[in-house]
Amino acid sequence: MTNLTKPITKQIIKTRGESLENDLRALLYNERFFDIKLKCSNGIVLGACKNILSARSNVFNNFIQQKNMNNIEFDKIDSNAMEFILNFLYTCEIDLEKLTIDNIIEIYHATEYFELDILQKHIIEYTKQILEYENDDTGKKLLSNFVNKYWFNNDNEISQVLIDWLAKIPLVPDEAEKDSLSLMGLRYFLCKTYDTRKPFATFELDIFEYIIIKIVKIIVKSLEIKDKQNEKEIISKRINYYLKLLIPYIDLRRIESDYIIKKIEPMNVFPSEMITDAYRFKLQEQNKIFRSIRGIPIFRWNDNNLHDNLYISKDGFTLQADQNLDAYKHVIGDLIIRGKGIYEWDIIIEKLCKTIYIGICDHKEFNQEFCYNNQYYGWVLGSDGFVYNKKKWKKYTSEKFKEGDKVTVHLNMTDKTCAFSVNNFRNDDVTEWKNIPSEICPIVSLKQGSRLRIQPHFLL
Repeated sequence: MTNLTKPITKQIIKTRGESLENDLRALLYNERFFDIKLKCSNGIVLGACKNILSARSNVFNNFIQQKNMNNIEFDKIDSNAMEFILNFLYTCEIDLEKLTIDNIIEIYHATEYFELDILQKHIIEYTKQILEYENDDTGKKLLSNFVNKYWFNNDNEISQVLIDWLAKIPLVPDEAEKDSLSLMGLRYFLCKTYDTRKPFATFELDIFEYIIIKIVKIIVKSLEIKDKQNEKEIISKRINYYLKLLIPYIDLRRIESDYIIKKIEPMNVFPSEMITDAYRFKLQEQNKIFRSIRGIPIFRWNDNNLHDNLYISKDGFTLQADQNLDAYKHVIGDLIIRGKGIYEWDIIIEKLCKTIYIGICDHKEFNQEFCYNNQYYGWVLGSDGFVYNKKKWKKYTSEKFKEGDKVTVHLNMTDKTCAFSVNNFRNDDVTEWKNIPSEICPIVSLKQGSRLRIQPHFLL
């Protein structure tokens, strides 16, 4: 019999009777108490005690009672996950330190199989902590592992946690070659978020370009092309082959017509009916409010060229100015808004020191160095109740902002208008703003200790 678990230490044996947990753990590591063998999917056989398994797990109890088995084979649970489960069943201990990026999904799958709800909840909470403190690639790897373990149509709590988390992370085309999101993981993600009404951070056009770059990476990595003369044709055919797997989950309605005509149609991979339907939709009245991004737009603060006295939280949603920062600094969001549709987002004023400014700016013209010497920039609402654009301003709200207030930006890219709400009270469009450009970024200006947090705008 093979058992990967290390033998129990002599110290625990000497103190038998003082700790029920240690005494039960001793049974787990002592072959004298084994009367059933558990063969795992990786070929490792673990020993256990029938009475303990039956008492602690309905699934094991059914196996043992109904079939009177001394040997059980598990073709989808490896020994690492089984050891984790056995340790919990014997001692009620949840050893979260043994959870890693590589085994979380495997162990969670085992907790589902054995119907251990309490253990599932702890793993879910631990996964949320990992996603919060690790880098962005962690969630991509976990979702890829999930797709490898579960059926494509499977939905459960951990998959929803991973999808919701990944939806808030921009899928940047330039990072597609090096991140850990597998093509099947991406397919699963796009399928589950196609009609989402939750926060989402990636425009459909960026999704398409991300897909193409990731597919090319897969092809280049796995394909040895001896026929150099026809190399482009061979790669093109392979791209189309992989792309067909994801076509049902790409929403052409959210991609600009010019791009479809110049880039997508010539590929001859999308069904003509799908392209025609996208064109027809763009002619309809509802297209005027239809965004180029699925779900509710969400973004993070852009940390490029961030001033030394400005700080962005680990999750990217909170921005704070140092108390000693005595000159206004400007920070934009990492979302470049283009095309038609209505875009709305909330800024929560967690701490207010001096006047702050919230609004939008021209992405193409925004220049960090230029902004250092200006009090405000773009089309903004100040906490003093005035709206500003360049050297023009006017009174907009009757009251000044205070800490805890929620400011909502309402940007209509179809009509090129902008309005603001304060604590859900919406004011009129700023009629003087006639020059809103075609590419917009969220922007704020702050100094001396102010703290602002981004949150998605949910309709009441």
